[in-house]
Amino acid sequence: MNQLAEQSGLDGIPPMPARAPHAPLVSVRERILQTVVELHLAGRPATRQVLGETTDFSYAVIDDHVKRMIGDGVLRRISHGVFEPIEVLPAARAVSVTKLPNGMCKLEVGDCCIDLHPAEERAIGRFLSGSATEMAGIQNGREILDTVAELRRQLHEERRLREQQDEVIRKLQGIPRQDELALG
Repeated sequence: MNQLAEQSGLDGIPPMPARAPHAPLVSVRERILQTVVELHLAGRPATRQVLGETTDFSYAVIDDHVKRMIGDGVLRRISHGVFEPIEVLPAARAVSVTKLPNGMCKLEVGDCCIDLHPAEERAIGRFLSGSATEMAGIQNGREILDTVAELRRQLHEERRLREQQDEVIRKLQGIPRQDELALG
């Protein structure tokens, strides 16, 4: 018996191809969710087009998994065709900063208390200022997307009302539509 048949354990049936030990199997759902989370952390919107380009899955597969993840409470739809993960974070702890008379700083987070030297305080401030700036940019981006979506909705409604108004005026004046002229 040849070596391949011995590996499969069954004569005449080829063995399954060996999977690389460093490449764990990731389900389609997990891959789509990972992509949505990575995009969210980068402050980029997760759309079906971006998911399709990133994962190489068809829109049908993406739509199916996204719909199920929304139903399962894993993702939420923030606007038409844009999704974000529902973050499950631990409850926030109380945070306080006290400036001491000697120039030191006392940072308290929950039950943890740290006395900081002024240089340490400045270093932490520099580290956190980048996060604060990034969060402000992400929030501004979300607000802009919300505003654009609302303006598009209003524009669509205005066009619809204008078309209705034009139709009423046309009927009152007895002016036929272009398609009525062609048939007439």
